[in-house]
Amino acid sequence: MEAEKTPQIEHGHRQDNTDGASATVVYPPPLRLAIIALTCSLSGFLSGLDQTILATAIPQITNDFHTLNGIAWWTSSYLLTSATFQLVFGRCNTLFPVRYVYITANAFFALGSIICAAAPNSIALIAGRAIAGIGVAGIMSGNVLIIAASAPLERRASLTGMMFAFLGAASVVGPFVGGALTDRASWRWCFGINVPLSAIIILSTALFIQTPRDPAIKELSFAQKLAAFDIPGTTLLTASFFCLIFALQLGGSTTWKNTRVIALFILFGALFIAFIAWHFSSKGGSRLAIDNYNVWLTSVYAGCISGGMFIPITYMPVWFQAVRGASAFQSGVMIAPLIVSFVVMSIISGISTELIGYYNPPMIFGALLAAIGSGLLTTLMPWTSHPSWIGFQVLYGLGVGAGVPPPMLVIQTVLEKNDVPMGVAIVSLSQMLWSSVVVAIAQPIFETKLRSNVVKVLPDLDLERLSNIGARDLAQFYPVDELSKLIPAYSDAILKVFFITAALGCLAFPCALAVKWQPMKKRRNETVVVSSHNVHSVE
Repeated sequence: MEAEKTPQIEHGHRQDNTDGASATVVYPPPLRLAIIALTCSLSGFLSGLDQTILATAIPQITNDFHTLNGIAWWTSSYLLTSATFQLVFGRCNTLFPVRYVYITANAFFALGSIICAAAPNSIALIAGRAIAGIGVAGIMSGNVLIIAASAPLERRASLTGMMFAFLGAASVVGPFVGGALTDRASWRWCFGINVPLSAIIILSTALFIQTPRDPAIKELSFAQKLAAFDIPGTTLLTASFFCLIFALQLGGSTTWKNTRVIALFILFGALFIAFIAWHFSSKGGSRLAIDNYNVWLTSVYAGCISGGMFIPITYMPVWFQAVRGASAFQSGVMIAPLIVSFVVMSIISGISTELIGYYNPPMIFGALLAAIGSGLLTTLMPWTSHPSWIGFQVLYGLGVGAGVPPPMLVIQTVLEKNDVPMGVAIVSLSQMLWSSVVVAIAQPIFETKLRSNVVKVLPDLDLERLSNIGARDLAQFYPVDELSKLIPAYSDAILKVFFITAALGCLAFPCALAVKWQPMKKRRNETVVVSSHNVHSVE
């Protein structure tokens, strides 16, 4: 961009720089930045908490609603909308003030939580979860963009690491919080606690967060923004991903031969082809794809790291309960090494990225450790010692902790500012999409391998009864001689799904190597100034 066209930004304002001088970007003072970082971290914490908080509350909800129908969709509807609306919010963040979009997203999340807390039946709970998921789609990308607007590029890594540490920790403590609220108050408080915290987040956003915009976009009329939004293209692409993720969720919980699953896959293909045709037609709206290979390499990397983590978090507690005889609470404690190492390393990853000035080393280091750690998890045996299974978890946790934060930093470094919102949306969509694929694949692999293992060692065992008993009740239903053969079979079936995580770590490694090495420093012709006082924002 020529110097005379370089925008000047100050206290939420942008002014065209016509004298050829460098652009000046004024960022908030340390105290205000701390409030902004805590606001985004709290919002991310609530989003992560809502993904898993229902795990221990579901039995009581089924009792209150007198039905088992819809159990899967109390979680799936939330994940479905939070994934498929990523691109919609990416468009919104490009064309409208980020902080207004962020406030709207948090309002959707609060509204969905209110509906869930007051739900009279299963259908209402599913609807509330879907609405909350829409809000989460905007919150996840909004957090990254707000940090980008509040701190210079070279200082964002530690803030991003802290934000992902909060998100990861919330996903794990969710079942404990849900169980405590359900036992001591009501399962409805699993959603009720979101409302006052969301109000605090919205208020903090309105008072403290500034998100300057490009003057060219700011001057567009509403009709021009709608045209730039590319409603037909965005609708086709969003609908296609909705069908894909819906099919993966439904196929994983029923059977892949289900006619509805097959129809959804076909519909996904048709809608996606229609989007491609629209996108490349002469009359198609503005280009949605970002023509930068780093974005796609980073998206694959982020999907591998984030998607792979779902398997150890899901199946390690099952292994502890079925193979080691742990209670539900004990299994939660036994997976703590993975979570603590993830949280600590997320923060270290951010700090080290700032010190090094490059995002590549944490990405490479993270993929390498994740592949090695998950590979070691596949070697677990029923008699594996405590130091070994603790060490394997720590190694894997350090890997994903190092690897999760950098992708968002890559997007902010390699793309122009106007392309960053869509880049963030693409990476977030990839993380959610790969997670859905991994979960859908892991369950049938586990079930198929368990059945084949049991048939080999106990051919007369009732497989249907085994499926209905549950992982932690094996010792209550089977004698010692059968249990001695059943537990190794169970262990082997669980560990087979860890090969998926190991494969994803191996795939992430070459992606990390191929991503461009670009220093995280202020942009050319840009002067960074930290404000010494608070000012109001005009956006």
